[in-house]
Amino acid sequence: MSSKFSFSNFFGMDDNEEKDNVEETPNYNSGKVVSIDKKVNKKSKIAVFEPKIYSDVKIIASKLVDNNAVVINFDSADNESIKRIIDFLNGVVFTINGSIERISNRVFLFTPHDFTVSGDVKKGLDEQFR
Repeated sequence: MSSKFSFSNFFGMDDNEEKDNVEETPNYNSGKVVSIDKKVNKKSKIAVFEPKIYSDVKIIASKLVDNNAVVINFDSADNESIKRIIDFLNGVVFTINGSIERISNRVFLFTPHDFTVSGDVKKGLDEQFR
């Protein structure tokens, strides 16, 4: 009959030597486990902006990265600034896996990944802004 296979015998050690060389390490449990995958924000907020120039996009992007939804009214911005701001925020929303919704011709809603919008407010707003 064959004897029981042992890794320690295979690598040239006796079972007794292995037990003597093993030091007991204390089991530490700090209880502070933090997920790095997702920022936890206790209160979701919606920030409203009316940017006038492209440099206003930094504040808007930081709100999105901090897991806040952003409503932007582009009534005070020129067409070139609107295009640049939307292009930049499109990259931010893509990075955080969020979404963009057009509420009216010059009003947009930018939301982070786990932000849910329900209802059909868009239909009522479109009729109101005609």
